[in-house]
Amino acid sequence: MTTDFARPYQKPGERLEDLGLDGLYILQDPDAFRFNIDSVLLAWYAAPAVHRKTRTLDIGTGTGVLPLLLYGRTHTQSIDAVEIQSAMADMASRSVAMNHLEGVIRIHEGDIRNEPGTTLVRGAYDVVVTNPPYMPKGKGGVNPDRALALARHEITCTLDDVAAAAQALLKDRGRLFMVHRAERLVDLCAVLRAHQLEVKRVRGVQPFPDKPANQILLQAVKRGHPGAIVEPPLSIYQSPGVYSAEINAIYDTDGPTSKNTDSFI
Repeated sequence: MTTDFARPYQKPGERLEDLGLDGLYILQDPDAFRFNIDSVLLAWYAAPAVHRKTRTLDIGTGTGVLPLLLYGRTHTQSIDAVEIQSAMADMASRSVAMNHLEGVIRIHEGDIRNEPGTTLVRGAYDVVVTNPPYMPKGKGGVNPDRALALARHEITCTLDDVAAAAQALLKDRGRLFMVHRAERLVDLCAVLRAHQLEVKRVRGVQPFPDKPANQILLQAVKRGHPGAIVEPPLSIYQSPGVYSAEINAIYDTDGPTSKNTDSFI
């Protein structure tokens, strides 16, 4: 799909996708890692904490979907986003420019394992969001495509790296929002607490009401007091082929397409 407004920003082979939110579009490479429902749910989960003057940071932004979704939901005026892969950072920057949001969303190509430096100021952010690689290095098959491998496995960015960066960049009492695999919940709580990030809310995401959660949405607070709320689970489908009322409400449609729900099935 190509339209006149996208032509100056779109490279050959890239797809233009309608985010279905506030008239926003994003560029995607069909042969590389593309966003799915994980990012949509994370943006929805974090949005109540993001206001017009909130300073927000997305760690590992990929093609920039989280900043765009957060802007679409909140019209916040300050989002920074970091991405280690040059091609992804370039695509994210072009999507931001295509939507005329250069004054709101700033894409930084860089490695969160390095000192934040002058572009990302320590202790400056109210909210950090992240959809990090889910698989520990050495577990599961690693995709031969490097871009996909980096997006899915902790090769250049471990859970400890994400927690350390969030600790450094969040204000005291700032909030971290994350989506991750449910099977890693204990790891998440332990690593986050080691970095002064106390888990405060957890919501399981299950494919069907009678199935266990395979993903989780999580909120942690920097230097927060111990004590967490386990929220009611969120079901993607109410029955085979029929999306739940809550998912339909999140998308504000009759439901997402199947290609965007693969990680939850």
